[in-house]
Amino acid sequence: MRNICLKRPILFFCISFSFLLNLFFAKTALAQQSISSVPYVIFNEILANEPGSNTKLEWVELFNADSIEHDLGGWLFVSKDDTTEILSGKVIPSGGFLIIARKLVTQPPDSISFEGYWGDGSGVWGDSELEDSPAIEAKMSLTNSGGTISLIDLSQNVQSFTWDDDCGDGVSLEKQSPEVGDQADNWSCCVHPDKSTPGEVNSVTPAENDLSIQSEELFSSPEIPLEDSTFSITAVVRNAGSAKSFANELAFFNDQDWDGFLAEHEQLGDMITIPPLEVGEADTISIEVNFPKGNYRIYARIGKDEKEFNNQAFTNLKVRVALPDLVINEFMYNPDLDLSQTEWVELYNRSENPISVKNWLLGDSVEQKLITPDEVIIEPKRFLIVTQDKNKFQETYREVSCEVIEQESWQSLNNTEDKVILKDTLNLLEDEVSYTGISADKGISWERIDYNVASNNEDNWWKCVDPKGASPGEENSLHTQYSNQMELTITPNPFSPDGDGFEDKVTFKYVLPKMSELTLKVYDIKGRLIKTLMEDEPQVAGEITWDGKDDGNRILRVGIYVVTLVVAKK
Repeated sequence: MRNICLKRPILFFCISFSFLLNLFFAKTALAQQSISSVPYVIFNEILANEPGSNTKLEWVELFNADSIEHDLGGWLFVSKDDTTEILSGKVIPSGGFLIIARKLVTQPPDSISFEGYWGDGSGVWGDSELEDSPAIEAKMSLTNSGGTISLIDLSQNVQSFTWDDDCGDGVSLEKQSPEVGDQADNWSCCVHPDKSTPGEVNSVTPAENDLSIQSEELFSSPEIPLEDSTFSITAVVRNAGSAKSFANELAFFNDQDWDGFLAEHEQLGDMITIPPLEVGEADTISIEVNFPKGNYRIYARIGKDEKEFNNQAFTNLKVRVALPDLVINEFMYNPDLDLSQTEWVELYNRSENPISVKNWLLGDSVEQKLITPDEVIIEPKRFLIVTQDKNKFQETYREVSCEVIEQESWQSLNNTEDKVILKDTLNLLEDEVSYTGISADKGISWERIDYNVASNNEDNWWKCVDPKGASPGEENSLHTQYSNQMELTITPNPFSPDGDGFEDKVTFKYVLPKMSELTLKVYDIKGRLIKTLMEDEPQVAGEITWDGKDDGNRILRVGIYVVTLVVAKK
């Protein structure tokens, strides 16, 4: 009995040990197979930051990198705490895609669904050429700035992808090379104009034959051509593919009706040959044109290749006469805050036609912001004040007769070095004034001298010489005539400040070179300073009277006195 009892536990132990050992080896082999094999159905594109605030438009794209199709029935898709089982019959073809959408379809008129946004909006998936990939609906909640999703196949192999990048509103995150893993450097934000590419080859996936052109590399020389003058339009074409490109062609177009459809009659000149380019190589192509005054939309278009979304680009172009119709005329960039002053810019319509500034932009060298969404008209030869604070402006300048509007979001001007930039509704430069290197005086505006001289001429600007420190809504103080030489007249001379009402005061009239500061002082015949009438005052022309009293307010004795006029050119 004792021997039998001993054998049975030993036999049982041996059997149990053998079973556990085999199970361990099997699990180890399975784990090694899962780790060493490359998944054939992979995560390929993710839209976590849905367009607008409609979370129904979140989706994930799968790609089949295998040489055969696969039925994903029974597979699991996991997003946070949500798990969705894919039903049988959902087949993803070789080299094809499958969309997992948070909301696949809705019934019209509700269009907030994947099919409504990326399909034809019929309420049925798969009934148009836009909907040629299989798609399913799944529970998901994707966080814009980061998250993890997982895919579990029938063998319980788990594939997970984690992102920590927000590409922006409506912009998807795309895998560059399907045959490479999910490391961070193999994922990039979509660069397609539509911001995502569901059911298509990813925009960041290299193609062998792929020429590209970007709006940033389509430009005119000069930037703002003059009316009826010959100028050039240039496009830079790059080989963005993974191999030497094929020969191709490029054409320029003037989209006359601004509809984005390029007709044959809108083509500028003949097709231009693009030679084969090495990987990363660029070719610069230019044509010469001549346009009348106006705004234009110019396109450059490359012939077909493996990626057509980057084969076309456009730029907006302004052609004008020598000077813009609407100019920056005066601006306050360093207000005296102790006097509750505010920043402002005065615009002047130098043309013969009314100009609306609806949807125009105004700002500094960093950013230009919307002036107004409303229809605000500047009549010919009239002014408009755009200010940071309308109430403060009107408290400072109570007699301004022109229209004053307050910009919703004001781009503050630097006190000593910046630009004032005005752009039209197409974001095209209308006028620009630089005041680099100016030593600013608080509460004194910067004025244009001549409407018919370009804004970029430094000699056409100087600080206001009006005693108020600015001249908003009226002719600039610098429009007063000035001389290339100093001119000083004294009337009467001599004078007699004896209080008899006859010639009790003397008047000094002066005309100075522009951009000058005036110092006017009176000395006795021994060279001693008697009276300071002006010191380092910005002046062009004017006059000042003296009552014959010294700086101590004492009447001077009869005699000869010396007047000195010193002009400092700035």
